Amino acid sequence: MTLKTRITVSFVLLMAAVMLLVASVAHLAYVAMEQYIFGESMRNEAQWLALALQQGYALEVPPGRQLYDALSVPQALRNYPLGVHELDQPEQWHLLVFESNDQRYYLLQDSTYFEHLEPMVDAFMLLIVVLCIVSAFWIGRLTSARVIAPIKQLADAVEHQAQPLPFEQASDEMGQLARAFAAHKHTLEQFLQREQAFASDASHELRTPLAIIGGAAETIAHQLPTDSRLLGSAERIVRTTEEMQRQLSCLLLLSRAPETIAHTNVSLRPLVEECVTRARPWLGQKPVALHLDAPEEVTLHTNAELARSVIWNLLRNACQYTQQGQVRISLSASRLAIADTGPGLPPELNPHGAERFAPSVSQGGEGLGLSIVLRIAEHLGWQMQVDSSEHGCCFTLLMGHSSPALANTHAK
Repeated sequence: MTLKTRITVSFVLLMAAVMLLVASVAHLAYVAMEQYIFGESMRNEAQWLALALQQGYALEVPPGRQLYDALSVPQALRNYPLGVHELDQPEQWHLLVFESNDQRYYLLQDSTYFEHLEPMVDAFMLLIVVLCIVSAFWIGRLTSARVIAPIKQLADAVEHQAQPLPFEQASDEMGQLARAFAAHKHTLEQFLQREQAFASDASHELRTPLAIIGGAAETIAHQLPTDSRLLGSAERIVRTTEEMQRQLSCLLLLSRAPETIAHTNVSLRPLVEECVTRARPWLGQKPVALHLDAPEEVTLHTNAELARSVIWNLLRNACQYTQQGQVRISLSASRLAIADTGPGLPPELNPHGAERFAPSVSQGGEGLGLSIVLRIAEHLGWQMQVDSSEHGCCFTLLMGHSSPALANTHAK
């Protein structure tokens, strides 16, 4: 329930409880008052009858009343003691048992009028209860609207990043909440500035050394004889340097807000083919076939650098861990699947954690961690599914808006 609904319900429940208590007390008071009125009325009448009997007057009992002496009283009334009694049979009658001249008399009085009045009183009380509950509902609605109005105003200001926040100077609870929001926002802004500054500085400081390393490695690779044992190491330095430059660009993009990243219409098939070409050295001499199934051209409005990083890291990981069989890439309008026949995901890895792709002893493992790959997919608005078994693993990138939620995510 919303806060407004909770306040309204509280008002209604409180009013209902109070009115039910008041109605119960009023009903008991009415019953007690009725008994008191009947008792006093019948006692006064009994005094008049006793005086008439003592003076020998002929008794004329008013309508609605019956008088019996000890001889004429019905058997059902004989056992009642002195005093006023409410009879069950016949219904709606009251009995007064009194004595005069050492004789016992029984006076019956019809209480039908008062018994009919009781439901009217109860109905009136019920009407009052209903009216009070309805009034409590509207009072609760109006009160809750006034109570939550400052909260909504503060929430809108936080959502639209207004500066300064309303109620910051207030001394009540709203002021405390506004100042807490402002302090938390200031802390987050400082953290974001530090993170962006670090990413920018690291990118700037690392680009030049990487360019120097890459240039020197290319020079060495071109100058080495074709039969030199160092040629493979030099070419690997070149590839690793290029990969580090791409990862550096990717991490710099990740430090920015998703809405600030430039998107263009990217043709995915050439991008996937480029990643396939780069991944072939990872297969080496292993008996693994690399297949690309892309029957049609797919154009997607996205960021090319981040899309390339996701595809490359998933494909490189599949090629790295598949020792035999095949690695297949399937591309369609809103779906990209990379399946392999490797050993599957290690069961000891936490499927919900941020483990990195486990490094390979033979290859060195320069790939990005799965946690970063998931962050890139989130920045692009993609979702990822992972199906793993002992017969292989399949990463599926869902690039459409109606993709299902991320499921069974593991690290490899």
